[in-house]
Amino acid sequence: MRKRHLIVVAAAALLLSACIPSVNPFYTEKDIVYDARLLGEWQEKESDQPEVWKFEQGEDKAYKLTTTDKEGKRGEFKVHLFKVKQEYFLDLVPSECDYATNQAELVAFAMFPGHLLLRVPQLGPELQIAGFDYDWLQKHLEAKPKALAHHKEGDRTVLTADTRALQRFVQKHLGEDELFEKPGVMVRKRAPTTP
Repeated sequence: MRKRHLIVVAAAALLLSACIPSVNPFYTEKDIVYDARLLGEWQEKESDQPEVWKFEQGEDKAYKLTTTDKEGKRGEFKVHLFKVKQEYFLDLVPSECDYATNQAELVAFAMFPGHLLLRVPQLGPELQIAGFDYDWLQKHLEAKPKALAHHKEGDRTVLTADTRALQRFVQKHLGEDELFEKPGVMVRKRAPTTP
């Protein structure tokens, strides 16, 4: 992924095709935090047709996230907000994966709802979210394949490291121009004005 705005990161996350999912979660139970500031509807700042992210209270300190893109395509995720040291992150897992109707069912059985990671540099009053820098991570894993356990199948990479190894890797590469892209900014969705 090149340095793009949040809408591209979100679209990629929905498709699970340009992001690098993990078999294991990026958090442990002790890392989970719940913050009511995340609840509500957020939209990309300064966009004519913004993607909308709606966070609702879920079960067991989780959130339900519903995303709607500018074409009206929706996605649902179970999300955990968690903190490692002083950094906030979101771990997203698709609640449902709808596959192409002309696709053989056997293909769907081979798919899995992997964990996706987003960094949250700011929770309020604006919501800043940064996804993986896909290009950086791919190049890093090619140059140092033992840096983080993963499996590569064609052009797809899946992280297979355990949670502790994932967290160590993330903390090590939080610097500028490393693991995460520049954050996108979301603002609370305003109610439509009535004439």
